[in-house]
Amino acid sequence: MFHTKTPIALTLFVFLAGCNGAKFSADAPPRANLISKSADSTKEEAPPTVTPPPEAPVAQVEAPVAEPTTEPITSEPSELPPTPPSTPVVTVPAPAPIPSVPLTETITVEETQTQQGLNGLVDIAIVIDDSSSMNEEQANLSTKLNDLIVSLKDANWQIGVVTTTQKTDLLGNDRCDLTLIKPTDADMEAKFVKAVSAGTGGSGNEQGILQMVTALKCPQKPWVRPNSTIAVLIVSDEDNCSNEGSDCPTSPARTEQYAIDYVEKDLKRVVGKNAAFYGIFAPPGEECKTAGSKGFQYQRLVDYKADGAINYGNICDASYKKTLERISKNIAKLLSAQFTVKQTPDSGSVVIIGMKSNGDAITAADYTVMGNVVTFKAGSEPALGSDIVLTYKVTTTKPL
Repeated sequence: MFHTKTPIALTLFVFLAGCNGAKFSADAPPRANLISKSADSTKEEAPPTVTPPPEAPVAQVEAPVAEPTTEPITSEPSELPPTPPSTPVVTVPAPAPIPSVPLTETITVEETQTQQGLNGLVDIAIVIDDSSSMNEEQANLSTKLNDLIVSLKDANWQIGVVTTTQKTDLLGNDRCDLTLIKPTDADMEAKFVKAVSAGTGGSGNEQGILQMVTALKCPQKPWVRPNSTIAVLIVSDEDNCSNEGSDCPTSPARTEQYAIDYVEKDLKRVVGKNAAFYGIFAPPGEECKTAGSKGFQYQRLVDYKADGAINYGNICDASYKKTLERISKNIAKLLSAQFTVKQTPDSGSVVIIGMKSNGDAITAADYTVMGNVVTFKAGSEPALGSDIVLTYKVTTTKPL
């Protein structure tokens, strides 16, 4: 094995050559120190403390103000989520309007009334002939008021008097010149005398049927009361329109039917129950020498639904006292059979408990009801002085 020996001079040269160009400072630490630091380099060095430089002042710079622009701002359309499927709209028709139904109320009414006899409301229309042949007949009647009302003293009566002469206004309408007499009048007898003493200057064409209706209608002086009993008395020595209507062939009042229709259809009365016709005239079957004609129409009129009652007398009688007393009693029979209740009952609702004059119990077949008037049939009237109990229903309509 061979060992080559390198000359020391050469080694020194190499070292020196390696340091060629290196700078050396006199302040450099000694080598020993370097070695020491090198040895300590394996230890973790603490970071050097750095003192930050002072902050430079911040200059305040105003941001430029943007000029307003009139150009429209556009943006890219954003992608919208898909539209969900629409739910079908179901159209529900509006409900049909409910018709207004009036509100009604039904009550039960009970009344007790006593059969006091001849009471009630009665309206008596008297038609007096004022033609040239009636002077004695008027005088005969004028003193007989008390005979006419003798059976009606407990009734609420009133009398309206007109003549057989038709009177009209400027337009040709029928005019009602009526004298009204009431039991409360202090001078009722004097008023009756004056009214029936109408004079003899009237028309020779006596229109008794027309004037009956004029008296009852009387638009110038309405006097007929609702639900009253109506009695019509004709006093004449000639028939209607002189002889069976011959002097007024085109008049609607040329026959007695005109009066019947007005009483039953317009006044809603029932002849024979709460209405009747009476007369003093020349009956076709009786002698009457001073009469101008027989009263054929008047006879048929007073017999209408009279049920056998004699409702008339002879114009040629020396006194009308008995005739008027009979008429008064016949009118009273209508009154004794009638009872007026306070309210108008519902149809078919009236029930009556009581006793008839023959001692039997009252049944529904014994009476009829018209408006608020209960009328008993002939022979079925309640016993005098007895009480009857009337029960009925009344239905009223209230505003919505």
